[in-house]
Amino acid sequence: MSGYPGATGARLPRWLLPENWPEANNQPQLATLHFHAAGLQFEPDHAAAPADYLPLHGALVLPAFIEPHAHLDKTFTIQRSPAQQPGLLAAIAAMHQDRAHWNTADLQQRATQALRWAVEAGVGLLRTHIDWFSVDAPLAWQVIGDLYHPLCSIERVALAPLTFFADASDAQHIAAQVATSGPGALLGGFIHSSNWDAQAFQHLMEAAELWQLDIDLHIDEELNVEAQGLRWLAHYLQQHPFSGAITCSHSCALAQQDDAQQILALLAQHNVTLIALPLTNLLLQDAVPGRTPRLRGLTLVKEAQALGIPLLLGADNVQDAFCPFGSYDPLDTLFSGLLSLQLVAAFDQASALICQRRALLANDLVIFPHADVASWPLRQRQRYRLKRGVRYGETTDGAR
Repeated sequence: MSGYPGATGARLPRWLLPENWPEANNQPQLATLHFHAAGLQFEPDHAAAPADYLPLHGALVLPAFIEPHAHLDKTFTIQRSPAQQPGLLAAIAAMHQDRAHWNTADLQQRATQALRWAVEAGVGLLRTHIDWFSVDAPLAWQVIGDLYHPLCSIERVALAPLTFFADASDAQHIAAQVATSGPGALLGGFIHSSNWDAQAFQHLMEAAELWQLDIDLHIDEELNVEAQGLRWLAHYLQQHPFSGAITCSHSCALAQQDDAQQILALLAQHNVTLIALPLTNLLLQDAVPGRTPRLRGLTLVKEAQALGIPLLLGADNVQDAFCPFGSYDPLDTLFSGLLSLQLVAAFDQASALICQRRALLANDLVIFPHADVASWPLRQRQRYRLKRGVRYGETTDGAR
């Protein structure tokens, strides 16, 4: 399929532009985009536009979105397995009961629907955590591993409780299965005060290093000031630098801990990315029946940004016992983050938290043809995908 060699009149976000980019009326000048095999190149618009370039007429343009934290094995189960009480532990109990329904057809149907919604929203990379209930890979690991969409890459994270790594041989067994299951597979773990075990955490780290796996952790998803996960990891990395990439999701306890700034300063020295999950964490943290929550349950996004720690926003759970809402649209996640984290400049700055930067290498863009910077992301969310110059789909508000 042939496509446009480029586009003109693109309104790019400030975070993507060089500091010396020209402005007009206190706004960045519109850009001409060139689609090359080596990746996207752009320059300020000139008077003479190539005739075969796509005119965008000032449309807002972003790199394709990333969904860095999803749960395709749990998604769309809220109708049959709602949580009986507020909070994280009740949601976990509900999902344990729902596993009785998890056969191949059920998993395929729900995960495929989720992937379709994400692609319609503009997601080009989706990372999903998959629950491991024993040291052997579950059915969902293979079913979701077989999913495919030409516009979206899928990564899988083996989400096992920290207790599964207490035995070093079990840790190696889990890591070996992940490493041999194909590209885009990561080692994960659920690390919480209820299962804290420093030796097991060390076994997890050692197994990932041996099998050359990146790590993605559910860590300190709680408001307990004594939570040890992120604190232990920061100090461990000082003595045992890790060769791969580490992603830490949730880290809610950090906002309650007096040594949070020291923990972040240590993490900033290593290849660690933090994921904030505003939708689900706002719902589950400080959840007490009959009482308005006092605490936001979010990690220290601004403090981490100030130290140069990479950050992303993720949806986490969608329409299951953990979160009965959700749409797989990163704009919904971003809007929740804008309010709860008090972020500024939704398009020009905060949009970086939902964008897949490597999408620029594939000339993979999301175009908002009728949006304006002041209203985005709330109004006129019509959009389409432009990948390697080829236009795909167009969604409007509420279209699914």
